[in-house]
Order: sequence, then C-alpha cells, then structure tokens
Amino acid sequence: MKYLLVFLFTALFGCNTISNRAAYQDYTKAKQKYIQAVLDNSKKEKILALNEIVKCGEFLGFNIIEYKRELLKLKPKNSQPKIIKSPLKIESSYIKILSFNPLDIKLSSKMKIKYSTLYKYHKHYKFFDIYNAKVNRFRMKKISNITIKIAQNNSKRVRVVLSSPNNFKIRYSTQNHRLKVNFLGLKQTKYIKIPIKKYNPHNKVIVIDPGHGGKDPGGIGYHHIKEKNIVLPIGLYLKKELQKRGYKVYLTRSRDVFITLRNRTKFANRKKADLFVSIHCNIAPSHPEVYGINTYFLSPARSERAKRVAKLENSVIGNLRSTTQNIVLNFLNRDRIISSDKLAIDIQKSLIYNFRKHYKHINDGGVHPAPFWVLVGTNMPSILIETGFISNKMEALRLINKSYQKRYAKFIAEGIDNYFRKNR
Repeated sequence: MKYLLVFLFTALFGCNTISNRAAYQDYTKAKQKYIQAVLDNSKKEKILALNEIVKCGEFLGFNIIEYKRELLKLKPKNSQPKIIKSPLKIESSYIKILSFNPLDIKLSSKMKIKYSTLYKYHKHYKFFDIYNAKVNRFRMKKISNITIKIAQNNSKRVRVVLSSPNNFKIRYSTQNHRLKVNFLGLKQTKYIKIPIKKYNPHNKVIVIDPGHGGKDPGGIGYHHIKEKNIVLPIGLYLKKELQKRGYKVYLTRSRDVFITLRNRTKFANRKKADLFVSIHCNIAPSHPEVYGINTYFLSPARSERAKRVAKLENSVIGNLRSTTQNIVLNFLNRDRIISSDKLAIDIQKSLIYNFRKHYKHINDGGVHPAPFWVLVGTNMPSILIETGFISNKMEALRLINKSYQKRYAKFIAEGIDNYFRKNR
C-alpha cells in the first residue's frame, strides 16, 4: 500500500517527496528530460520536465526562480496565473560566481563580507565570509597553485577559501555589490615536452564530428574557402590516425552532407562514445590579421570572444532564447565539464607544442568555456576545436594543405592519448 501511494503521488505531482534522496533523484532525471526536450524542440516535454524540476526543487530548498519564469513563458497565456507586480524589487539571497580568474562574485546589497587569513598544516589560507548569503552548490577551481573553494558554511553564510602550500598575494575589492579578487604574481603555465610513450586504448570509442556540411558551408574565408571543406578531411585523417593507435572511431559525417546538431550528439550517445571531438574553423572577416588555435569545452562563456564564436557556430539552429540556454547550462554534469576541460587542455597542448616544431607564427588561443549547442546533448567528455582562422591568409593557406591537415590529425590523436594516459 505504501509503495502504491508513493507511485500515485509521483504520478500526480511529478516528484517523489518521500525523502530528500528520492526527490533529488527525480530532480536529476527531470533535468535530463528537459535537456532532451530542448534538443527535440518539444514544448510539451519542456513543460512536463520543468514542472518536475520546480516541485522537486521547492521540496529540496533549491533556488528555482529561473525555472519558474521559463515555465510561465511556456504555458498558454490563459493558464498562467496573474502576477501582481510589486513596486519593491526582491533581491536574490544567492551569490552569483561570474569568473574564477580573477575571482568575481556578484552579491546583493544585504550581504556583508569579512576577510581573514590563516597558516595551518603547512598551508596558507585566505577566507572571505559572505553573510546573509547562499550558494547553489559547492564549487572548486585551481588557479596555478592556488585552490579556490566556495561552499555554504552555515544557513546564512557562504565561505570562500583560497589556499596554497606557498604564500601568495591578492588584491580584493568589495565595491558595487561585487567581491573581486585578483591573484598577484602568478606564473604563466608553459607547455612542456610531451612524453612519446604510446597508450593502449583498451577499446575506447571516439566520435569525430566534422562541423557543418551540405547546405551549411560554415564560415567562408580567404579566397572563398569554405569551413566544411577543411574540417572534413581533417576528420577523415584523424579517424585513420586513431584507428592505427587501436581506437574504435566513428564519424558523424564522412561526406559533404548536412546533419542537424541534435543528430550529431544522438549519434555519439548511441555509439556509447568515450569522447566526442567536434572540428571547426574560426573566422573574423573584419579582422583578417587575427589567427590562432583555440579549443573549447561546454560551459557558460566567460569572455566576449567565447560568446562570439559560440553564437557563430550555434547560428544553424536559429534563435535560441538565452533563458533556455542558461537553464540547460546550469544542468550540466560537473564531472563531465571537468573531464572536458582536461581533454581540451591536453589537445591544445599537443597542437601548440607539436606545430611550433614545424611552423612559425603558431598562436596559442588557449582553452575556453563556451556554450556550443553541438556539445549539449552528449553524455561523454566533449570538446570543440577551432583549427584556425580561415579569414586569415596565412592560416587559410595552411589549413587547405594536405600535409598540414595530416599533422593536425596526428597532433589531436597525441592529445587524446595523453588525456587517457592521465585519466585511466
């Protein structure tokens, strides 16, 4: 009888509130349903998933204001309750982390900050206690040799902890309801020689996604070079290179055809891939002097450049509401983001280090988080490589060269080897 009641309650209200654990499981499942509904462009499924998210989130005490707003926008107007507008703006009790380096946290006017330091167990600590504040979840990030941890210390206080085995200096400000922390004197990470030791792939499955294709040419650069005609041969060479090393490899497209972003990620999930690597070219027609190699992983963009590149690559799906984007990005699995970041770093290191042995003017554009829609539906670590700027004459001529394309494939494969070697 007990289980029958639980089943009926869940069927009616969309969330099993018999315990925190059960509610959290339903909350997690509802998030996955919402992502799939967005990819399938199903309004009905979006509403069902958001209803579950709101009910479970309320039970668990999560901040679900954004999801409620999205739900109101999706529901038919005649079913929406009347909202009485208050002349007073209610400030959120949650902090908002805008970036980690420099550390930038948005606060409300009611939040107060206390700063302190400590040396204990051969470690240097710097604390920022933010009173009258909440944080959605535990956050951790490493910047050089400094570890940043942000967590709920008690019901009314968030604690930001900066720690390092070495003494370090910071400069911080608390003006305009923002906590900003700059790290002083950090050494820039240098790319070092990568070991040549071969890696045994142990039946690892990799899906390679040559971007665009068919009716979608992608970017059009110097001398009308089309992006789709560069990324496909690199993808084909990469498949051969990885197969030689023992990997099981699939291509989302092996010829000049158009495939939707949704079907690319569905393909990778169907093949139960261990990695998803999407290959693209960058373009900046108004700045033909700009060049360089960039690697991206799925996460909210922290720079205008990342937003610009993502907007260009996402243009094939039309106008996607920013609210929908933000909700989906908030649902991303943290472990998958970390793994994708690691994969992006290893591939970027391999490309820059190896290309600089053969060519001059190899510009390291770095690794960046960005909201690329082609990576949203994947269940595995996923990255997007911008192989270079086809709007730049030098890079465009290199990218259409077969020997350069083959080297590109080889250096990506070495980066993949290094990732698996370090993350077994």
